[in-house]
Amino acid sequence: MQHVKAPEAVTSDETESKLETQIEQFRAKYLSRRSMLENVVGRLAKLRKTLSALQHQIDNTQDAWKKDFVQGLGEQSKGVRDQLKQKGQWKIEAEHTQEMIDLLEPQREWLQMQTYMARNPLEASIERLARISSRKRLMKCLKDMSNSEEMAALSAELPRLFNDIHEGTYNDHYHMAGLGIDVSSQPGSSIDSLMDKDSRRWTRKEIERRQYAALGKLLMDVMPQAKPAPTPEVLQIPALLACEADVRDYPSQIGFKRRLQELEAQMEYVPSQEDLDRA
Repeated sequence: MQHVKAPEAVTSDETESKLETQIEQFRAKYLSRRSMLENVVGRLAKLRKTLSALQHQIDNTQDAWKKDFVQGLGEQSKGVRDQLKQKGQWKIEAEHTQEMIDLLEPQREWLQMQTYMARNPLEASIERLARISSRKRLMKCLKDMSNSEEMAALSAELPRLFNDIHEGTYNDHYHMAGLGIDVSSQPGSSIDSLMDKDSRRWTRKEIERRQYAALGKLLMDVMPQAKPAPTPEVLQIPALLACEADVRDYPSQIGFKRRLQELEAQMEYVPSQEDLDRA
């Protein structure tokens, strides 16, 4: 019976070397898209700052020319005309700036989604490599321990422990009651021959589970507290930036695809994947 199933990544044909190469390719693709997203977000921030300043100027001019106009008893002085002209220029510039923001905003979200899509395979590959590497180190440690005198001594003591668990399971009222068997007389394994095939198989599985659990508990009770090992550079995942999306932003794959199509329909220019890779 196999109680601890090896992770799928461990049982696949992927090697550490292949995964490391794949991770670096995914990392380069992800960082390239993230850099593009950062640039667009920065430009949008500048445009919004410019728009805010223009709107502030327009509001101030609105009050200033009116004040000058009424104080001059309706005279259209040069100062009033200059202020109105300046207001018009600022208004046109504000409209153009808002138009630029409207054009760039769908592209920002589209790049955010492209960055999100590029990060997912990077994270998955890093997780697979971490599992393979960890499993490899674990098996090496177990092999080294198996050749030690201490492990040989432990192995010599296990049969008695396992036999106690074996007999104790047959005498377990709770387990046997579930199989419809009365063990009030504490018969032990002598009732095995009286059990049907399914009950016998289920009991043997339970015995094995308890034996492994007991051994695991013994080892965990004496296991020293290890210091966290530093994460190798290849397994380090870049921290999410504030401008990036995370899994909570797109809980549905269908919704994700639909939103991507909506954005592309709004965009004046949709970069191809080749364009993104060349960036």
